[in-house]
Amino acid sequence: MAYSWPLSPKVTLVAAILVVLLAGAATMVEPGSPGATAERGQAPTKLVEPKPGENVFWPYTSRSRSASGRTLAINVVVYGDTATIRDYLTRGRDPGWNKTGADEQDIDAGEGPITEGNATNGTLVEWSAATGSTRYLYVHDRTLTEDRADEVTRRPYRAVSYTGPLGREAAGAWIEETDQLHDGTYLGARHHIRLYESPYESDNWVAIQAHSEHWDWFRLRHTVHGTEAAQNRVEAQFMGEPFADGVWRLYLDNGGGSGSDGWATIVDLVGDSGGSGPGPMALGITGLVLGTAVRRRHRRRDRSRADTTQPLLSDTPLSRWLRSSDRLSPGPVDRLVRGLSYLLLFAVLLGLYLGVRFSGVALERAFPAADPKFIAALLYPVLAFGLPGAAYLAGRNLDPVRSFAAAATGTGTAFVLDYQYLAVTTLPLNVVLHRLGLAVALGAVAAGAVTRDTTTKTVNRIIGAGILLWVYLLVAALVGWL
Repeated sequence: MAYSWPLSPKVTLVAAILVVLLAGAATMVEPGSPGATAERGQAPTKLVEPKPGENVFWPYTSRSRSASGRTLAINVVVYGDTATIRDYLTRGRDPGWNKTGADEQDIDAGEGPITEGNATNGTLVEWSAATGSTRYLYVHDRTLTEDRADEVTRRPYRAVSYTGPLGREAAGAWIEETDQLHDGTYLGARHHIRLYESPYESDNWVAIQAHSEHWDWFRLRHTVHGTEAAQNRVEAQFMGEPFADGVWRLYLDNGGGSGSDGWATIVDLVGDSGGSGPGPMALGITGLVLGTAVRRRHRRRDRSRADTTQPLLSDTPLSRWLRSSDRLSPGPVDRLVRGLSYLLLFAVLLGLYLGVRFSGVALERAFPAADPKFIAALLYPVLAFGLPGAAYLAGRNLDPVRSFAAAATGTGTAFVLDYQYLAVTTLPLNVVLHRLGLAVALGAVAAGAVTRDTTTKTVNRIIGAGILLWVYLLVAALVGWL
């Protein structure tokens, strides 16, 4: 039977162009951009007092100037100013925080004097460039609020709660983050904090949202996987330091989502300095370009030697050499070749996916001035086209059922090892199902990868279904259907 590609060339070309265009767009634009103005009726109504006698805020961040865009809970409040906090975090005893800015220009780490508080560690951190999408915080004039009815106040364990604007929306303001800091890599995993300094001059507090996130290669954006670890990291950096007059927890009643329990870390800095801010690729893609091309066979198999009840053997130079060797008989050689072929299929998918992750992190560290989104745009086609291409080439001439199992388990193992490397312990159900679908898609591609002279319509439908499922899941992740 003549071989026919399951998808027409036009359909295949359109699908490939669609994936590339969506990938490029996703690397240049972060989703969830804030709106220009607040939606009417969407101003928050649940406000808390971060410091006695000072103005209040909504204890969540938002991706837009509206309560409907609520994202993560505020989990740290520092009594001080942003410049001093940044100075302590980047020059303290654990100076791992780097400035996170919207542009990609380096900032001078040596600006400003070293004070008593940050002299505990003389090693300066080189401020590196990274990006972080804008999130808003709602701040409200305390004099235009009312105490919440039946609210029990138990300082210092519980924050005072207030009702919201009560129709006086002009009394509140959505503010952008004053600064962003991160510790980790953009294309790997990192702790990320956003600092919001009160716009009222009489106030002396900075609200902080701290979370842990990782780069999702299929969504081409960061995914938050927790808040507790980042909050504990910030808290530990101030605990026991001479520049911190006290560190305790205050209940803001904003628990739920991303591991937040409603308790915020409160840090009271000593005084108010009001000073200015401070003033070899380790891994590569190894073993990913493999010599898996198989010569087309134009001669019939010798029926006197062939056992038609056995799966088709790989026609590779290695297998032909082994069959001609006097050291092994044909039976053990065939079984050895088949076993190595399935192992190769498993390993190439495992290595290709992890190679993209490690190469992205290595390139980011080797070229700190480069936009990490540009690195992601270069590596994404390796992921989008390399994985199904490797599954097809490495799965040729193998038993469909066994090749499906090898490809699917290799892909699934890569996902598990990747999340272990990123220290991600919990995942949403939709992400788990998406990754299982990707493993099934590559398994189907490998199962349908047979030689042209043995292809059947059934196998054509299998590989066609695998390709369609792969493209659909890629597009679904890029456009935010997850």
